[in-house]
Amino acid sequence: MDSHPTDQASARRRSANRAHGQTREHTRVRARARRPRTRYKVTRRTLERRLFMVPDAQHAEELNNLIGYCLGYALEKYEVDLHAACFESNHSHMDVFDRLGQLPGFKQMFFSFLARGINALRGRFETVWAPGGSCDTEPAPHLRLEGDEFDPSPLGDLVYTLTNPVKDGLVKKASRWPGFTTEGWRFGETRTFRKPTHFFDAKNSKLPDTVSITLVRPDVLPQLSDDEVYDQLTAEVHAREKFHQKRLTADSRRFMGEDKIQGQRWNKVPESRSARFRVKPKIAEPSRWARLAALQRDRDWERAYASARADWLNGNWDVEFPFGTYWMQRFVGVRVAAAPP
Repeated sequence: MDSHPTDQASARRRSANRAHGQTREHTRVRARARRPRTRYKVTRRTLERRLFMVPDAQHAEELNNLIGYCLGYALEKYEVDLHAACFESNHSHMDVFDRLGQLPGFKQMFFSFLARGINALRGRFETVWAPGGSCDTEPAPHLRLEGDEFDPSPLGDLVYTLTNPVKDGLVKKASRWPGFTTEGWRFGETRTFRKPTHFFDAKNSKLPDTVSITLVRPDVLPQLSDDEVYDQLTAEVHAREKFHQKRLTADSRRFMGEDKIQGQRWNKVPESRSARFRVKPKIAEPSRWARLAALQRDRDWERAYASARADWLNGNWDVEFPFGTYWMQRFVGVRVAAAPP
C-alpha cells in the first residue's frame, strides 16, 4: 500500500536533513549561542497537537489567567520583554526580547509552570509539550512570509503572531480569539493576573498573589511614539485579516467561530496531518545574503564551541568557550569569552 503523501515528504526531508548534517567539518553540537539583547519568536506545540490550551467555555477565563500569571512571573524573573503573544489551542507564539541572554531559563520556568497548571486544570498527569522543545527564531528587521502579498514591515513578526488564529481559519478577526492574546494591548499597557488557586497553594506558596505584564514595543520605528506604533500595528493586523479572509473564501472554507471553538474537547486531535522532520528555522530574513551571513555566524560559533568542548573533555579545564555559551557556564562553570566590542 502506498504511503500518505505527507509521510513521503517527511521521509524526503529526513533524508535531506541527515545528508546536510554530514557536511559539517566539526563535531555536531546541540548548543546554541544565547546572546543578550536579542529578539526571538518562540513557538511551541502540544503533544500530538492535542487541544490542551483550547479556551473552552468552562475553563477559558481560568486558563487565560493561568497563562498570564505564569508568563508574567517568568518574564520578570529572567528580565525578558514581551512584544506580542498568542496561545492557540495546540500551539503558542511569543515575540520576546531577551535582555540578558537568559532565554533558556525563561522558557524552562514558563513552560514547566504552564504544563503543570494545565494538567491540574484538565485532570491529567502526562506530558503537555511535544518533544524537541520550542522553535526559537531570530526575526529579521523586515519579515516577509512566503506567499503573502504584503510589503516587508518592521512589525511583520508581531502581525503574524496576532493574526495566527485568523490564518488558521478559527476566527474572522484576531480580536475575537477567546484564548490568551495580546491583540488589543497598547504598548506600555500593564495587565495584572492573579495566582491560580487550582494549581498554586493559596497560603503556603512563596509566589506573589498577583503578577503584571507590561507590553513593550520592539526596537523599531524610533521616529514614532508608542501610540503611533500601535496604530500602525493595528492597521497592518486589519490588512492581514482581510488577506486571510479572502484566501479562505477563495478556498470555499468558513471560519470555525467562537462558539465552536469553545465547544471543543481539550483532548481532541486535529484530523489534518502535520508535516514532520522539518528543520527548525533559526533566522527569519528575506534577504538571502543577510540570512547566509547570519547562518555563517552561527556555524562559526558552533565550530568554536565544538573545539572548546573537545578540549574540555580531554581535561583542559581552563579552555575558554565562545561568548554566548549558556548551559556549560551556568551548570558547569566553564570560562566564557567576554562579549565582543
